[in-house]
Amino acid sequence: MVLENCKLTYFGIAGRGEATRLALSIGKVQFNDDRVNFKNWAELKPTTPWGSLPMLSLSDGTVIAQQRTMLRLVGKETGLYPTDSIAAAKVDELMDASEDIGAVTMKAGVGLAKEEKEAARKAYCEEGGKTYEVLQMIDQKIGSNDAGPFAVGDSVTIADLCIYCNCNNLVSGLYDGVPANTLDAFENLTALRKAVRSHSSVVKWYEELDSSITTMPASYGVL
Repeated sequence: MVLENCKLTYFGIAGRGEATRLALSIGKVQFNDDRVNFKNWAELKPTTPWGSLPMLSLSDGTVIAQQRTMLRLVGKETGLYPTDSIAAAKVDELMDASEDIGAVTMKAGVGLAKEEKEAARKAYCEEGGKTYEVLQMIDQKIGSNDAGPFAVGDSVTIADLCIYCNCNNLVSGLYDGVPANTLDAFENLTALRKAVRSHSSVVKWYEELDSSITTMPASYGVL
């Protein structure tokens, strides 16, 4: 198997590494969860393919980087990425769209003082705000899948994991000023998040996660 004895290298947070961790866990892949201490990042950075993390190291020495590329590889190897071309494109579309959740939110309040920035981000997350609009479009797209609660088809895919993690990041405290209840207005996103979180492998992952190796907020992965 391509993924046998692979190593996922990322920081001790959820961030951009958690979706791949969950995909590997759901796919029953034994992997080395290599969590990098932030103080060691400057030394490690020049050795990475693109000067960033996460990266996935395979047993044959191949190193794959960039979150969505890693997810597609893991998805193909574990059955979490559709073999049908149109369904696969829908998965890619939603993964790309979900990246806008964080990217758009980060633009709110740039260059402003702390209180003003937090107020700007709060406004972004309210009806009529730019983050709200991104969430609304993703929610509607999920709702168009008659086989829900998942985003594409009738079972979990890497699109669901990407959406789940990007949504969790949004309300985890990572973005100052974003209200914890931001996602409550979106019925389909909420159903998807609950479906992912209740997956037996995801439940097992969080139950067995060693709190000593992560700085992830205790609320992450909890609905």
